[in-house]
Amino acid sequence: MITLQMLPAAALWTVVIIRLVGLHFGWKPGILSGMAAVAVGATLNIDQVYLFVDSLLGERNLLNLVVHLFMGAGMTELSRLLLKATGRSDDDGGRHMKALIGMGIVMAVIQTALLLVSDTRGSATNFTDAFASIPTIAPYQASFFAWIGVVLGYTGVACLRRDKTGESREFGRGLGIVSAGCGAGVGAVLMKMLLIGLEYSGVEASFGLYIGYRVLIALTLLCFAAGFAVPSSARMKTAAAARRRRAADLDTLRPIVCRLATTDEGKRAMDAANVSLNARTSKTQLYRWFILIGDIRVLRPGLLSPEEVHIIDEIGTRIEDNGTPARREAIAGG
Repeated sequence: MITLQMLPAAALWTVVIIRLVGLHFGWKPGILSGMAAVAVGATLNIDQVYLFVDSLLGERNLLNLVVHLFMGAGMTELSRLLLKATGRSDDDGGRHMKALIGMGIVMAVIQTALLLVSDTRGSATNFTDAFASIPTIAPYQASFFAWIGVVLGYTGVACLRRDKTGESREFGRGLGIVSAGCGAGVGAVLMKMLLIGLEYSGVEASFGLYIGYRVLIALTLLCFAAGFAVPSSARMKTAAAARRRRAADLDTLRPIVCRLATTDEGKRAMDAANVSLNARTSKTQLYRWFILIGDIRVLRPGLLSPEEVHIIDEIGTRIEDNGTPARREAIAGG
């Protein structure tokens, strides 16, 4: 059972770490906040972690509410970004997404009120079973899972009905995995609703039903982690390949730039553009060298041999291609 809780949490934190590393390379925050919120919720929901942290909060199961709020807010934020990335939020003017967020705020208030008026003393990892006799617990649990179910259901359908024009292969694979996770999540919600109803009616649910619910929850979180990791990891590979290509282009241009730097035109151009010959593997260095050579090429075309002109044109083509942004580089604006 502990494995079903720890594996999804570990996968979610892996995605968070990837996104944090991406910030260093100029990525936008994108899914970082939503994924971090879900990762925190999943971690706090691990039985041993839950019992320890809740004991610090007075063993009143306030941590259960915290987990609900983190998971609900995180899933809603991820859904918002997914709908934005697929263009679905633009199709309806964002009305549906605003409705989901508004519902989330209302549900958060209801959740807080219901738990505060309930006597839930004594930390319990199986919250529904332990406090089924309290009248407010069934609506407390049902309201949370209804919130999650609506978010996952709408997101899954929107992802399946998206316009696939111009999307990358990795983006499509990622959304396919996320859609499968949404389906598993809806199944988990339905199963949990059944468990809540059985517990409220005083009927003991089968162990298989509990296991099935835990498996579907774990599958949902794993699919979300994998779905968002696919385009992110592909982007990291692309960035690494671009860096290697840039380093090779700089090595190719270095002899040309060093030779031109000895000419009068080269000296004047380098002073005017503040160009350095330092071995830095950066876009700025490559662009400055390319522009420098281009300026000299216009002023004194005879300084460059036909072979050098051919090399420079090839590098210029790559720079132009790399500078053209793809329609969808990664899920939810990376």
